[in-house]
Amino acid sequence: MIKNRIGNQFDYKWLFAILIAILPRLVRLVYAYAWFEDSAYLYHAFAFKSGLKPFLDTICVHPPTLEYLLAGLYNIFGVSYRVAEILSAIVVSISTILLFDISQKIFDKYIALFVTGIFSLSSLLFRYHIFEREVFTLSISVLILWIISRGRSTPYNALLIGVLVGIGFGIKFSGLFILPPVILFLLFTRQYKTILFTTLGFFVTSLIIYGYFLLSYKETAYNQLFLFHFFKGYNATITIRFLNTFVRDLNYLWIFGGGGLILSLLISNRILIFPIIIFIEYTIFFLFVSSTCWPHNMIDLLLPLSLGNGVTFHYLKLFFIESKRKIAKIFLIGVSIFVFIILGSLRQDYYQGFGYLPRNELVKAAEFVRSNTSEKMPIHAPHYLANEAQRLKIVDYEELIGPYRLIESLREKKDYTTIETLKSVHWYDLIEITLPLWRDELNNAIMERRISCAVWDKVFPEWSLIYDIDRRLEDELKLFSNAGYEIKYNSPVYTIWLAK
Repeated sequence: MIKNRIGNQFDYKWLFAILIAILPRLVRLVYAYAWFEDSAYLYHAFAFKSGLKPFLDTICVHPPTLEYLLAGLYNIFGVSYRVAEILSAIVVSISTILLFDISQKIFDKYIALFVTGIFSLSSLLFRYHIFEREVFTLSISVLILWIISRGRSTPYNALLIGVLVGIGFGIKFSGLFILPPVILFLLFTRQYKTILFTTLGFFVTSLIIYGYFLLSYKETAYNQLFLFHFFKGYNATITIRFLNTFVRDLNYLWIFGGGGLILSLLISNRILIFPIIIFIEYTIFFLFVSSTCWPHNMIDLLLPLSLGNGVTFHYLKLFFIESKRKIAKIFLIGVSIFVFIILGSLRQDYYQGFGYLPRNELVKAAEFVRSNTSEKMPIHAPHYLANEAQRLKIVDYEELIGPYRLIESLREKKDYTTIETLKSVHWYDLIEITLPLWRDELNNAIMERRISCAVWDKVFPEWSLIYDIDRRLEDELKLFSNAGYEIKYNSPVYTIWLAK
């Protein structure tokens, strides 16, 4: 691969591609701060390893396919968020190298390196460096496009592509968006037999994954996966979704990549059908259909937008080489600089993808909890810390349990009118409205000393609501003090209460 086709001369562009793929991941791995988001996935993997059941003991709004994979890795390497982080780094690095190979089949190797660079340096991949579902569906998209780019239309490859799409769908519902571009590409290239094998692979794989969970956990799994799933949103306006996700979180990738995908219609390479369709699907769905406003929804767009940027710079390269219009060149360069300056000033934490939690603080706090509590008693703590301390939680999913209990109670009463009304309620408002449905039980568990410790995370955004409630209950009612807990660990990040 790294040898040049002409003789045995070393091809340094492949070396650069590998470095571009690996170095950013290594930098993120050794960076002093970690960005935990959706850390329930980490905890659920530990919970399943410990014998708890999905849907029954934990709330799962996605098939827990990845969690089972991580639980298996925990059995081999031990329980730590680092296992998940290294897995994600490996997956992204391989995807980056495959993207370089895809890109050099479409452009020259210099533009292929550029495409590889903007993909690997995306702030979203720095932010979601630990364990996020879309990172894996993105990698599946890249792998499928790489298989297609090789041009080997065999029943085995067709079946493999179908299996990969099925796995993507088994990771997250939006993984289904990978199927239409595959089918349309095969239709456009008149590979009709290949469509049959691909469809077969997809349906069999999807049936195995969803069939297993639905047969094993029946109505509970159905309710969480298909009914409750679509309540978990943000309910943001189209304007906010556009500014917050497409502009802020994708930054320059969207501005230049979107135009590049339009320009790609002028390029005869049929491989570009795949990223164009993915871009159209995700843009329509997350801008006009879904009201959610989570940055990780944009991760799957890194593939089409990186290639779209490649198309844009392909034409810019031709323009600057062939055109004699100096003023137009200066204008384009000025606009580019202006865009980068403006986008660079938008929420630096989102733009850079670094933060929030000091890794060394997490290690110390987790070790303290592990050394001073019994694994037989649950704890009250953020998911990621419970995972690292290898302790089960008293409340599985603080963000979801209230809304889930409310929806289930309304469904039992067949009050579908209220259920429909709740769809328009802002997600965070719904969380606060439903707090009494579970918080009273937690308070009773604290007063009865049925937890071994409580961990206050003072900086983690996902835990901010719970931290505020805990702190307020202690300040106003002395909930923890009167129940016989005392502070045994205090730092700028954590306060840990232990039972006396």
